[in-house]
Amino acid sequence: MIRIRKPKTPPEKLATDGKQKRRSHCISYSRNPSAYETGTKKIKFDDNIYAHKTVKQALMDAQHRKCCFCERRIGTDGDVEHFRPKQAYKQATGESLKYPAYYWLAYEWENLYLACTGCNQRHKQNLFPLQNPLERATNHKQKIEQEQPLFIDFGKENPEDFIGFRGVIAYAIEGNQRGQITIDLLKLNNRALPEARLEKLQALRGLNQVLLLAKQRPNDQEFQELAKEAEDILEKAIWDSAEFAAAARCAINAKFQESELI
Repeated sequence: MIRIRKPKTPPEKLATDGKQKRRSHCISYSRNPSAYETGTKKIKFDDNIYAHKTVKQALMDAQHRKCCFCERRIGTDGDVEHFRPKQAYKQATGESLKYPAYYWLAYEWENLYLACTGCNQRHKQNLFPLQNPLERATNHKQKIEQEQPLFIDFGKENPEDFIGFRGVIAYAIEGNQRGQITIDLLKLNNRALPEARLEKLQALRGLNQVLLLAKQRPNDQEFQELAKEAEDILEKAIWDSAEFAAAARCAINAKFQESELI
């Protein structure tokens, strides 16, 4: 996971149609709160607004066509993910769904990201754990600012302050709770993700070995040119646009010494 920097101005679709829809949902809830709280009535969300092509394109551009959670390259595929779930929520896996969720944030730019289907549909789903569940905002009249989410919000925080990599394995820096919960609930060390990172990091380690050999052969012009190409690739591997950039940064900083790379 890396920091995601979205444009401050939301896509026009959200600012116009999304704003109107939000007002409609809030009015619907206010007319019969108990029906929505029991789940007997559910708000009908419009994915033609929150997942409109202009919204999705803006997210793809901001996220370099990568999943916001696992950093897999997803191109034009993937889901528009609601950081705070829109219809129903769970504090923890295994719990029953609770209604309503953050319906008033369904079309809010700050609440939207692009995720791969594995992360979004199979793992994140409706999960949104809080440090104190009693502080959860359960309708549009309450403030989300009182909440302390346990998931890292990569649009507002730097995930690399919470999650690092020892080779291909993600770990919570200094055992911090939020990093560990994000890793565990999103299965960031499962789903063949370590294998995918390994393929990337082994290639980078090979390039790093070229640089080390080049230092021993300063007069070999051909080898020095190969080293320059290797250096350029290693530099690009830590750009935000690179797949698994966070893992690559940790591996390069550790000089590829982590045992998990073997």
